[in-house]
Amino acid sequence: MDRTPSVAELLDPRREVVPFHGREAELDRLRRWRDADSPWSLLLLHGPAGSGRTRLTGEFAARDAEPDRVLVVVDDADRWPWPALLRLLREPVTTPAAHVRVLLTARAAGWWWSALRQHAGELDYTTAELVLAPSPEDPATSFASACEHFAAALDLPAPTGPAPASATTFDLHLAALAAVHGANAHAGGQELVRWLVSVDPAPPPPGKLAEDVLAVTLLDERIEPERSPDALETLLRAAERWPHARRRVEALFSAEPDLVRTASGATLVTLAQCPAIARAVAGHVFHDERFHRDPLPAVLTRTLLRERAPHADRLELAELHRMLSARAALASLREEAVEASRREVALYRELVAADPREHRGALADALDELGLRLVAVGREQDALAAAEEAVQLRGQVAEDGDGTPELAAALERLSARYAAVDRREDALTALTSASVLYQQLAKDDPTRFRLDFAKASHHLAVRLFDVDRKREGLGAADAAVRRWRKVAQADPRYEPEHARTLVSIAALLSGFGQCERARSVLREAIGVLRRLAEANPAAFEPELAGALEALGAVLLRSERMGEALKVSREAVALRRRLAGDGEPAARAELAASLVALVDALPEPADRVAAAEEAVLLARPLAAEHPVRHEVDLVVAQARLARLLLVAGREYEAGALVEEVLAAQRRLPRRLLMTRAGGLAGALHALATALAGIEHHGWALRLAEQAADIWRDLLGHHRGAPIAFAMAVHHTAVLLHGAADPRALPRARGALLLWHLARTPEQLRTELRYADALSLLARLCAETGRELDTALELAHRAVLVLRTARATPDRFIRAVAAADEVVRAHPDPEAARRRMRAMAARDQPEVSSS
Repeated sequence: MDRTPSVAELLDPRREVVPFHGREAELDRLRRWRDADSPWSLLLLHGPAGSGRTRLTGEFAARDAEPDRVLVVVDDADRWPWPALLRLLREPVTTPAAHVRVLLTARAAGWWWSALRQHAGELDYTTAELVLAPSPEDPATSFASACEHFAAALDLPAPTGPAPASATTFDLHLAALAAVHGANAHAGGQELVRWLVSVDPAPPPPGKLAEDVLAVTLLDERIEPERSPDALETLLRAAERWPHARRRVEALFSAEPDLVRTASGATLVTLAQCPAIARAVAGHVFHDERFHRDPLPAVLTRTLLRERAPHADRLELAELHRMLSARAALASLREEAVEASRREVALYRELVAADPREHRGALADALDELGLRLVAVGREQDALAAAEEAVQLRGQVAEDGDGTPELAAALERLSARYAAVDRREDALTALTSASVLYQQLAKDDPTRFRLDFAKASHHLAVRLFDVDRKREGLGAADAAVRRWRKVAQADPRYEPEHARTLVSIAALLSGFGQCERARSVLREAIGVLRRLAEANPAAFEPELAGALEALGAVLLRSERMGEALKVSREAVALRRRLAGDGEPAARAELAASLVALVDALPEPADRVAAAEEAVLLARPLAAEHPVRHEVDLVVAQARLARLLLVAGREYEAGALVEEVLAAQRRLPRRLLMTRAGGLAGALHALATALAGIEHHGWALRLAEQAADIWRDLLGHHRGAPIAFAMAVHHTAVLLHGAADPRALPRARGALLLWHLARTPEQLRTELRYADALSLLARLCAETGRELDTALELAHRAVLVLRTARATPDRFIRAVAAADEVVRAHPDPEAARRRMRAMAARDQPEVSSS
C-alpha cells in the first residue's frame, strides 16, 4: 500500500493486517464437519459482533481446499432476506460435485436459524452449529501481536503493556491500534470509538465499526438518525448492543412504524423481541407480503404473547398461541408450531374443565390444528390420537346441539390420519360415517352441503379401492362424478374444481385397470376445461393440456394408438404455445409432454426426435434450477437413452446413461417423494433395455439406484413398501440374467419385503408376489439349495396365479419354474408327489379334476 492505511482499513478483517492465530479447536471442528460422509451439510458459525467470524471462515476456506468438493461460505447470513436463504439451500451449486458444504456465519442463532435448519432437513442437508467465543483464549498474546503489526503498518514503535479487558477480538484490536497511536488502550469502548472518529473522521465501511460509530454519535440527542435502508440497517444492528441506540430505535419506529417498508426483515427480526418495537411494527409486518414465510411475523407474535401473558385470560392466551402456531408453521418453524399448538390445546382443556358445553368445539378445533402441525414433523401416530379425540368431542357437541357438519368434517380428517398410518379399514369406516352424515345434510340443505357430499363421495371411492373393494369403489366413483356434475350445474363457480376432481377420479380408475371408465371421465373433464379455457386461456389452458396428457396415457394403456397420438399432439401443441414466452415452468411442462408423446409416435425417428427435444429443453432448466428440474432432465435422458439403444446408437446412449447415473448422487431424496414413480420407472425401463443388449453392469447400477430411491422413501411415501419390493426383485432378475451369485440372496430379500409390504390375504392374489416366488424357486433349483423350500415356493406361486386368474403366459412361466425345481430335486418322483399333495391340500377341486 503506497499510502498510510486508515484506522478503518487496519481494522478490516479482510485485509488481514494482524496474522491469524489461535482458534485451533474451532478449525478442527470445521475440518471434521467438512470431511464428514454426508453429501450435503449446513453449518452455522455464530458469535457476537467482533468475535472474529470473518477471519476464522477465511482461514478455514483457504486451508486444505479440495477441487472435487464444494464449499459455499455466506457471511452475515442473519442479514440475508429469507427468500434468498431459501434459494441458497435449494440451489447451492450447479456443479456435479456430490459433496457440498454450506457454511453460514451470523451474530446469533434464534428462530431464523431454526426455520432454516428445519427447511434444510427437508432438502436432505445435515445441519450443525458452532458457537464462537467472543474473545481470544490468550488476550495478552493477541494484544501484543496486534500492537506489533499495527505499528509495523504505520511505521510507529510498538507499545508494551498489559492487554485491556475487551469484550471481543475486535475491541482488543481497536485498543491495540489506539495504543500504537499513543492513546489510552484502557479507556473503554465508548471513549475508544470517540478517539477513532477523531483520528479518522471518514465514514467506516458497513460492519461493527460503523455501528459503534453511529451509536456513539447518537449519544447526542440532537442528532436524528437517517432513514435510508443502509442507515436503518446499521442503526438496528447497533441497537442489538448499545442500550441507548435501542431506545432511539424504539422511539423512531413508534413514531414512524411505516419505516418497516424501508428496513429489511433480517435486521428487524432481532429487534422484534423488544415489546415496544413489536407493538409499533406488528400491524405493518403482518400485512406486508414481503414477510410471507419469513420468521419475522412469528417472532413478533411470540414477543407480543409474552408481553400479554401476565394480563390475559385463558381464552385470549389460547387465541394468541393459535396465531403463533400458524405463523411459525408458515416460516417452516415446525417444532415451534407444534409447541405453540400444544399450549393452545392445554389452555382449552382447562376451559373445557370449567365449562364443557361452551368450549368443547374450540378444543376440537385446536386438536385439528395440532394434528396438522404433528403431521408436518412426521409424527403421524400423535396426529391420529389428536384426530380421534377431536371426533369424540365433535360427537359430544353434536349430541348437545347442531354440530353434525363439524362432526362429518372431523371424521373426514380422521379417515386421512388412519390412511397415513396404513390403517385402511379404519380409514374406510371413518369416511363411510362422514359420507352418511353428509348425505343427510345434503338432503336437508342441498345448497349448503351438496359440495361436501360430492367431495366425500370422491374420497370414499379412494378408500374403497384402497381395501380392494373394487366393485363398491367403482360405484362410489360413479356417484362422485354424478354429484360433482350437479355441484357444477348448480353453481358454475365450481366448474374448475369439478374438472380437477374428474381428472383425479380418472387417475384412480386408470390405476386399477378401469381404462374405459377413466376415458369417459377424462373426456368430460376436457369438455369442461375447453369451455373454461375459451373464456380464460391463461388460467385454464395449462390444466387442459394436463387433462389431455392424462387421456393420452390412458389411451396408450388401452392400445388405442391413433387416438392417443392425436390427443398427445394436441397437448404438446398447447404446451408449446404456453412455453412461447420462455417461462421456466412452462418449458418444463413442454419437456414432460414431449416425453409422454414419445410412446404414442409410430415412427422410431420421430420418437428419438421428440425425446431429444425434451432433453434440450430440460438441460438448461436443470442447470439454472437443479433441484427443481434435475428430475425432469434425468427422466428425459433415460427415455432418450432407451430409444437410442433401440436405434442401435449405443455410443450416444452410453453417454446419457453415465449422466443419469451421476445425477442420482446429487438428487436430494426427500424432494423425490412426489416424483419417485416417474423417475424410478424411467430407471427401471432403461435398465431393462440395457439388460436386453447385455450391458449388465449399467443395467444393475440403474436398477439398484431405483431400489435406493424407494428404500429412502420408506415411511415417507405411501407406495414405497411395494415399490421397494418390486425394485429389489428387479435387481434379482438382472443378477440372475448375468449369472451373478448375488441373485439368490437378493431374491430372498425381495420376498421378505413383499411379506412386510402386504398382508397374507392381500398376497393371495398379488401377481407380482407370484413372480418373486417363482424367481426364488428357480434360483434354488439352479443352485441346488433349499429344494424342499423351493417346492413350497413354486407351489405357492402357482396357487396365487390360479386365485388371481392370471393370464396364460404368466401361469405357464410359473409352472415351468415348478418343473425346474422338481427336476433339480434329488428324488424327482417324491417331489412330484409332494407337489400333488400340496395342490390337494390347498385346491382340492383343482387336484381332483
